[in-house]
Amino acid sequence: MSDSVVEATARSYIQAVGSHDLGALEYLLQDDLTATFAGAAFDKVAWTTALKRLLPVLVRNEIREVFTAGDRACVVYDFVTDTAAGAVKCIELLTINADRIREIELILDRIDFAPVNKALNERLPR
Repeated sequence: MSDSVVEATARSYIQAVGSHDLGALEYLLQDDLTATFAGAAFDKVAWTTALKRLLPVLVRNEIREVFTAGDRACVVYDFVTDTAAGAVKCIELLTINADRIREIELILDRIDFAPVNKALNERLPR
């Protein structure tokens, strides 16, 4: 797979999440997806559920850089929220197979992200 295809798929995924495009997200993630964050592993259903939980505070994703090597991409982006956190820098390491994402590892500063979680908890219906 060419670097341009890997980069395009990675960009499409980050943009789909940022624009709340769940249809594109469903297509871009392989059914046997494995995603990891903070030592926890997620399958496709659990990962999309976690992403949907974030959508109420997510304004957009702003891609800063995309690096590729073979079937892997590293995307550095700002997760722009309407919370006190503002924009939180994130890094996702993606493995892409047949134009779809097979593996994801999300890296972010959990302290910087804490106001996002606080806002989400405050917005939950009681």
